[in-house]
Amino acid sequence: MVQSAKQKPWKSVLAPWQQIDWVLLLAAASLTLIGSLMIRSTELNQGLSNYWWQHALLGLGGVGLVLLISRLRYERLVDATWMIYGATNLSLLLVMIIGVTASGSQRWISVGGLNIQPSEFAKLGLIISLAGLLHKTTASQLGVMLKVLGIVALPWSLVFLQPDLGTSLVFGAIALGMLYWADANPGWLILLISPGVSAILFNVYLPAWLMWVALAGTLALWTLPWRWWGFFGALSINLVAGRLGQLFWNLLQDYQKDRLILFLDPSKDPLGGGYHLIQSRIAIGADQPARLGAEPGHFRIVEPRRAQEGRDHGHSRDLSRDQVRAPR
Repeated sequence: MVQSAKQKPWKSVLAPWQQIDWVLLLAAASLTLIGSLMIRSTELNQGLSNYWWQHALLGLGGVGLVLLISRLRYERLVDATWMIYGATNLSLLLVMIIGVTASGSQRWISVGGLNIQPSEFAKLGLIISLAGLLHKTTASQLGVMLKVLGIVALPWSLVFLQPDLGTSLVFGAIALGMLYWADANPGWLILLISPGVSAILFNVYLPAWLMWVALAGTLALWTLPWRWWGFFGALSINLVAGRLGQLFWNLLQDYQKDRLILFLDPSKDPLGGGYHLIQSRIAIGADQPARLGAEPGHFRIVEPRRAQEGRDHGHSRDLSRDQVRAPR
């Protein structure tokens, strides 16, 4: 009786979170912890000592915030859907008016000495806004799908104009994911992204672009309610997108182009955008993550320094061949 009496207060404290998905929560917390350890590993070589524990403390605060939000009824968010959507777009608009510019992009708002990036909060705001629409119906009809695209269009445009290509691509991924889980026809989703894919393939590999155009036309023939109209429409849009893509491609900055295609061949920029992908492959292939990465790992200490020397002295070709060779 005494033991049960002692356990009862603890049970009452934990009772609100008994239904929480602890596996999912622990997985996210573990990723945050691993990130902190990797930051610390990097700092050992840079003479820094503060950022890793700041990252860990912010992660701990995030876990507390998750536990707090989990006790709120989601119906309250549904009731405030359009208020959240309006606040999301207003914050993005304020960035364009009073935002702080850095590295050629205007993405932050300075509040009390801190730079806040509204586009990060806009991701969550967009998810809530789309959920407010899609929880009432499915996306199995083209009309609903067009409404979703209309909701996404405004925040996407505001982010793209900052310019922030990475976040705008994330907005597109959010829309596609939510449409998929709302029972949208997978063929429609492929057709939705097909002009963008055509624009990229036209500038990368012409035979692949022709095959993609044929695939888009076939999907339209099979999935759209207006079979032949959809077929010729999909062909026309993808053919035009390929040509227009060449014009827009030339307007993109080099780093924006790399975001779209560098994963296909990271060796094109082994000391820049492709550096981390190459190092990840080497670490996995060598099957020695402790020696190659964390703490006194070979690549943590040697490779970044040599990569920086290569940029300083313009010897990227010689260093890149040496860089992609795993240590014995």
